[in-house]
Amino acid sequence: MASTLQQLSQAVGDVRPTLISYRATDFMEDLRRKINNDFPKQNTEITWEIQPGNAMLNVDPQLLQEVFTELFDNAFRHDRGKGPLLAKAKSENNRFRFTLHEPKGRFELPTQNWGREPIRKISQRHYGLGLNRVRAIVEAHGGKLHAQYDPNVSALITTLTLPVANEASE
Repeated sequence: MASTLQQLSQAVGDVRPTLISYRATDFMEDLRRKINNDFPKQNTEITWEIQPGNAMLNVDPQLLQEVFTELFDNAFRHDRGKGPLLAKAKSENNRFRFTLHEPKGRFELPTQNWGREPIRKISQRHYGLGLNRVRAIVEAHGGKLHAQYDPNVSALITTLTLPVANEASE
């Protein structure tokens, strides 16, 4: 019980990132390795399209890896449709943009408050705090989180944008 309350407290607490400069290409390589490690049975079900360019990010890598782990965990666990997940990363217009395309036959939840409604749907050992923490971490980095269901491609598309610090020299 104490462990659960501790996790709950952490999930709703303030997020204070310790920022470091991190080349976007290196971050994505490290992230891909982490996702492959964390999801060894599902990692072949992810198509990666990574084109981060020379962007530098000012991020807390540990917190951001927590964000991506939660997004992939949700994608694998909640009513996934047929087909691979598509993970795209690209830097343009001083923004780093990551999108996760998650196949879903249908999706009826509203997305305008995506990650802003903790404890909305509670089940045993699941409090609906994951996306709330994801949003808090992304916003603490000066970024934005958005999700939208696209019925034309039957996919929930989650987009995470972060500011780019600058372009790294080769």
